[in-house]
Amino acid sequence: MGFRDRKARFLKIKGSCKIVVSRHAFADHPERGFSPHEIKQLVKTGTGRVTENRSPESIKDSFLFYPKDSTERECKLVILLEEIEIEDEYGNSKKESIIVCGAYRDMG
Repeated sequence: MGFRDRKARFLKIKGSCKIVVSRHAFADHPERGFSPHEIKQLVKTGTGRVTENRSPESIKDSFLFYPKDSTERECKLVILLEEIEIEDEYGNSKKESIIVCGAYRDMG
């Protein structure tokens, strides 16, 4: 799946799918002031641009989402989509999750 497909899928499912927040996104940098709950809310209800993750250290297939927090500061969330093949009672076999691998904001 290319970036355009991942972006479209993210925008379609972000309000209704499971969101997993990596411990690194909030615990490794407490000075950024994120809680797991805030990060989930930023993903579910936030609006902002979505770009490719061009960092040389980036996680394969990750991308960046730039929502604004409650004080209108732009945040940068590193997003990864995960698809798990599980067949439900109706024969559907895809279940998707959004994983937030990192979260950044300027505290200055």
